[in-house]
Amino acid sequence: MAIALASCSSGTSDDLCSCVLTSLAHSLPAYTPSPPAPNYSHQPACGERSLQHSLGAGFRFRNPDHMFVKTTGKYAITLRGQEPGIRTPWYGRDEIINGFVSIEDPERVTSVELLVDGKLDITMAEGFSKVTTLVNASSTLWKRSESSQTYPGNVEFAFSLPDKYESGGKHYPLPPSFHEIERDGPQFLIIRSAYRIRVSITKAPKNVFTWEKTEHVFLTFDYLPRSRGMEPISTVPGCLANIKSLPNEWYQATRTFPIDSHPHLEPVTANLFIPSARVYPMTDAIPFHVQVSGPVSSLKVALLPGEADSSPLSPRIPPTSSITGSSGKRRSLSIPIPRSKSPTAACLRKCEPKTLRVYIIRQIRAEIRVKKQLKNIIIAEGTLESVPPVMTDCYSRPHDGSMEYLSWSGSLKCIPEVRTGGFEGENVKVTDYVALTIGNSKVPWVDMKCSIGIKLVTDSWEDPPEIQL
Repeated sequence: MAIALASCSSGTSDDLCSCVLTSLAHSLPAYTPSPPAPNYSHQPACGERSLQHSLGAGFRFRNPDHMFVKTTGKYAITLRGQEPGIRTPWYGRDEIINGFVSIEDPERVTSVELLVDGKLDITMAEGFSKVTTLVNASSTLWKRSESSQTYPGNVEFAFSLPDKYESGGKHYPLPPSFHEIERDGPQFLIIRSAYRIRVSITKAPKNVFTWEKTEHVFLTFDYLPRSRGMEPISTVPGCLANIKSLPNEWYQATRTFPIDSHPHLEPVTANLFIPSARVYPMTDAIPFHVQVSGPVSSLKVALLPGEADSSPLSPRIPPTSSITGSSGKRRSLSIPIPRSKSPTAACLRKCEPKTLRVYIIRQIRAEIRVKKQLKNIIIAEGTLESVPPVMTDCYSRPHDGSMEYLSWSGSLKCIPEVRTGGFEGENVKVTDYVALTIGNSKVPWVDMKCSIGIKLVTDSWEDPPEIQL
């Protein structure tokens, strides 16, 4: 390189740059193109194995080595990618349902057909009923021909469910698997959304005196579309100070209601606070906060009805008796009767209220022509804990007319039987509410004071943990 620069020293600057580049080209090693990158696949190739797997949003990892087998006589339907020990296989939205059909003694088999069937069945009182077809797709898995005279050991199949179904000229989202029965009295109601696989095996007759025979194998599976909230559930404790400092984190419902059993008392105001997202995973605990305010006399009747009824809310005239004095004249003597102790504001704060409850109520509405029917069921009941500060002894004897503000916090978690959120179809609608009830009726929703509509989803907002494979 030094020789090249020396030989070009007398030239112009352009000649000098060209000389330097020429020298560099001769001194650098020859360029060898890199081999092309291998084709990407989420499944390990031959000689590879997965060390760790991170699930994405709405993604469910299925191990293809885990199988679910339904055997009926000499026939078996096998589904891949199911968890060990489950009773009913299930699939989510846009998932591929794949497996194979096995047959023992297949010499006489002439054809094997697969039918995927889904129906929404609604039955109500007074003879109202309707069955809607959600899915009806069939295919021939195998048929005897000149090129294939004997049924192979296994015949593969794969299919996916549609996102929508059509009824009455309109399209509706495909409902999840759902089953609700109410057979008591006039509220008779049955709603069932179910999916199944039917495999039909046709066999040739044994001899000239018998007929062709078709046998069926049924396998029921659940369709549980997965969903996820757009925001995380607030982790801020549900005390009033936090609610006031972060009002955007909470959604509030307020109602002022009278005391029906004591019309002369002033009304009570109830406030219910839940996280503002109002979209919650059904597997997580949902925090809430309750505040009830009103005159002490009204709160006694509303929250502690048994104790409040035994305590005097108005002055009573004590009974009298007469005695004879030394002068022979009779005079009356008032004999005070001890009053039962009235529940104080401190007691209301410390004790769990007998009539105040927080639930998640699932409302099921069915409608067929002119017949409408409504059913409410409780899918979660909250735990209540009094929120400090607790009143001191100096405040243990308030006036019945003085205003008090009582607060409780708690959480709600759905029962394990709840596997799907709300949905809407042609003749059915399922919605969920967080409800505050104050009363002692046998039916909780009769005493409902506040309710907030919510949406239950299957997955948490946070990413699922990594799985060691």
